[in-house]
Amino acid sequence: MAETIVFEPLQRRYVIARTAITGALTLVVAVAATATVLVVAPETWRQGLIAVVLLPGMPLLTYLSCNRRGYALREHDIALRKGVFWQRQVIQPFVRIQHIELARGPIEKRLELAGLRIFSAGTGAETMTIPGLNLATAQRIRSHLLDAQNT
Repeated sequence: MAETIVFEPLQRRYVIARTAITGALTLVVAVAATATVLVVAPETWRQGLIAVVLLPGMPLLTYLSCNRRGYALREHDIALRKGVFWQRQVIQPFVRIQHIELARGPIEKRLELAGLRIFSAGTGAETMTIPGLNLATAQRIRSHLLDAQNT
């Protein structure tokens, strides 16, 4: 029988910030697209209307994506769940971790958040990124992973 994994959610302020940023960018794109269609090709405004009607769905998808993403720190591995329509789980055993990066952009710094980028041994690419962690939590998980590598 498969083990049930209990995932921790991302920080609420990360979800709100990502949704707000997506909403603002969507609004800018909608206004620019509408202005362009009305100025360049006013006779085709009906086709452009489809994009303007669908664009408000982008913040909703961002919100759902952030809310359904989670991580689980277990005894021998770390797991990540993501996906809105198709749920995907990535499980990285501690013994296969090559290195870990703490990632913080300007918005994350302002909100006291961080992301963890975990790289697997034998590949040049990251295995998983866990965004939207409280800074202290991200540092604690990073220390735990580094300690687990050394044992």
